[in-house]
Amino acid sequence: MALAGRTGLISRGGPIDRRDLPAYLLCMLGAVVALVIAGNSSLLGLPIGPDHPLEAAAVLLLLLDPRALRERRVRFQPLFVACAAMVGVAAWSGWAVGTLTTSLGFYQLLDTLIVPYLGIVLGPLIFSTPARRDLLLRLLVAIGLYLSLTAIFEMLGPHQLVFPRYILDPNVGLQYGRARGPFVESEADGLAMCFCGMAAAFAFVRLPGRWRQVSALTALLCAFGILLSLTRSVWVGAGLGVVLVCLAEPRLRRRLPVVVAAAVAAVTIALAEIPSLQTLVTQRAGNQRSLWDRENVNAAALRILHDRPLSGVGWANYINVSRDWVRQAAGYPITNIDIGVHNVFLSRAAELGIPAAILWTVCLLAGPVRATLRRRIQGDLRGWQLVLLGSLACWFIASLASPLSYPLPNFLIWLEAGMVLSPLLVAERPRQPYDTYPSEPLEVLHAVGV
Repeated sequence: MALAGRTGLISRGGPIDRRDLPAYLLCMLGAVVALVIAGNSSLLGLPIGPDHPLEAAAVLLLLLDPRALRERRVRFQPLFVACAAMVGVAAWSGWAVGTLTTSLGFYQLLDTLIVPYLGIVLGPLIFSTPARRDLLLRLLVAIGLYLSLTAIFEMLGPHQLVFPRYILDPNVGLQYGRARGPFVESEADGLAMCFCGMAAAFAFVRLPGRWRQVSALTALLCAFGILLSLTRSVWVGAGLGVVLVCLAEPRLRRRLPVVVAAAVAAVTIALAEIPSLQTLVTQRAGNQRSLWDRENVNAAALRILHDRPLSGVGWANYINVSRDWVRQAAGYPITNIDIGVHNVFLSRAAELGIPAAILWTVCLLAGPVRATLRRRIQGDLRGWQLVLLGSLACWFIASLASPLSYPLPNFLIWLEAGMVLSPLLVAERPRQPYDTYPSEPLEVLHAVGV
């Protein structure tokens, strides 16, 4: 509580004003929820995924709202030019090799570049007030609670409580036998729980009333859910994220030994009390096949860089041509080649060339990384900066060990970065009396001085 009170993290805005719930805000919140089932909406009987239509609706409604455009004006940033150039390079590369018109190439461009880059603009425009950001915070707590409970039900039972039911289908998705959640991919599930767990920890000191208890429970359950994901990159990334957050906040720094000791004790107790969990964790920690897969595809990507350093093999085209570059290594077998490069930086270079990979890295440094390093962040934005720092650490570790094409984590990284950088990205103009939403006709006349 001392930390919250001195840094301004506790909400003082009271209940959310219903007049400050524009349609574009509700559409964006709906899109965040829909990203949980992105790519799997057909398994729920939906004809199309709701995430992209909701995102498009949010952008359109924002552009049609004259008050929003009067109050906040986007400042020109070289970052925007770099992001646009990156999208253009990837689109041109995909068009040249014929992958842009495929489902894989198109949606990969949309989910890993276009929509995340839009997030850094939409963050400060849509979530422009502490009350709106608190609403997003509540939503992430709710998502984290759902994901973590689902992970427990999926791995430890009762299975009857798992929803949607396709999560339990071994023929759907990847990594059956781990906590996969509605993503049906353990790494995506673990990353999402890490992001939501970081948000829940912030909500514990930020939100009032019962939300504090719910947030504390969610943070603990997300930590347990991450363990159940049985994904080593997420384990390491989540641990690194917690350490960095504690080191970045002076009042948390001295509590770091206690946090580490509590985490170790909790994991030890969980492994001791749940024998099946101990078996699963031990087996996963000692698994070598996934390491061999990564070494094979990453070695093939390095051969591509040697042969095609400037252009690569084309956007989302590695899987189609990987057989031409995979070689049998002396120290480990070839077990699977029909997978993407398991390192995002190396993947960008192999598919688009080294110059494009440098451009992609510049966008990352000028966006999310810059947001975590910005000083003198005030109020609730300081809390969001710490959430971003912990989430980005986990995202970075995962990016070194997988293709990382998951829509929700990629979008949240850039959305949160936009909110943290909002003082730099947008210029605010004072709200005029006629910009309010009067509830009575007489208030309109009074506002204009009649």
